[in-house]
Amino acid sequence: MFRIHRGSSFRHLLLDLNIPRITKLDLKSIEYRICRAFSTTSFTRSRSISTMNSLDEVVSKLKRLAPLSLAGSWDNVGLLVEPCPPKYVSKVMLTIDLTSSVLEEAKDKTVDLIIAYHPPIFAPLKCLTQSSWKQKAVLECIENRIAVFSPHTTYDAIQGGINDWLLSAFDVKKDTVRPVEALEEFPGGFSHVLEFDLDPTNFKEIRDHLLSWLPSDSRISKNKEAIHVFPVKIGSMSSSDHWRLSVECNQSELNLMVSGLTQYGHYEHIRVKQLDKLPLATTGMGRQAELASPVTLNQAITKVKNHLGLQYVSVATAQGESEIQSVAVCAGSGSSVLKSVRCDLLVTGEMSHHEVLDAVHRGCNVILCHHSNTERGYLKVLQEKLAAVFNSAVYVFISEMDRDPLVVV
Repeated sequence: MFRIHRGSSFRHLLLDLNIPRITKLDLKSIEYRICRAFSTTSFTRSRSISTMNSLDEVVSKLKRLAPLSLAGSWDNVGLLVEPCPPKYVSKVMLTIDLTSSVLEEAKDKTVDLIIAYHPPIFAPLKCLTQSSWKQKAVLECIENRIAVFSPHTTYDAIQGGINDWLLSAFDVKKDTVRPVEALEEFPGGFSHVLEFDLDPTNFKEIRDHLLSWLPSDSRISKNKEAIHVFPVKIGSMSSSDHWRLSVECNQSELNLMVSGLTQYGHYEHIRVKQLDKLPLATTGMGRQAELASPVTLNQAITKVKNHLGLQYVSVATAQGESEIQSVAVCAGSGSSVLKSVRCDLLVTGEMSHHEVLDAVHRGCNVILCHHSNTERGYLKVLQEKLAAVFNSAVYVFISEMDRDPLVVV
């Protein structure tokens, strides 16, 4: 008779049994078989198992922290490697890059989930072989039942994310902080308004018909009041009132309801209005702000070095000497985000030769720190955030093997 304590996993239990000559891959296989066996019994309903975090639960919490909808359209974010269920998570490792040495560390430390800031799967894969190190890493994660989640540009965009952390190297006027490229979204998530005129005596029948075309768990199905009617005048000379049905919806809801109305025979009465997206004041790529008080370029360099823990950075000086009163930052490669910004100082990981020349000729000083050096320090902030999200149920730690591939010698 044994008990599984809060925060533990089957793998930890097997390790405690000290079975000789058992490999880590064997442990993964045994863990999977035991979980499969327990998942078909009443044991999964016991309190001891309910305290464990399933992979689905953990991923849901990660998505709430930084919605995947905030990522760049070109990006590949979210759960990239998913072991066969059931999969429980008790140990999470944070890294910027999922390199071979980082993966070996994850295997040695029996990690359940790797949160890799940069997506290890980016370009489409036509096969999974041993021919490339990235494909090999994916295969090893699958073989060892290690899940992989990548947030990438969602963490760039969110308030309190990686770019806000990078900007915190400076003392800025809080009310001037804003994204360089503000993201836009539809108010309330609604992209369209569906309208059509009707006889009010048929309202309930038509409303119920519309609802029958929507998933039962949709926002509109859960709140029938979202579909409402109101009187309108038909023609400026008309004294009679007509009634119009109106509902705000997203694109998928619109498609379903239009299909339902077409079948109902109301297609000729349908009106669809496209709503405008509104910019988000605190969400988007990059950050720019005015400094609380001006600094010299040398003082700015010192602030950046201290914040990132670097001994060296690359600096390009703008035409003419002047104090720095404004700054724009972009973690990683800031070339596209910062290309049109007019601030006294630009801080990013990397820019091309010609992009640096363009910046200094429009009056911007530039500090380059190498790509991942502008990102890695944020992992400590993320570790604290995730510890608060998961409480003591999941142990979160930062990889010791993760580092920028370039060093200055």
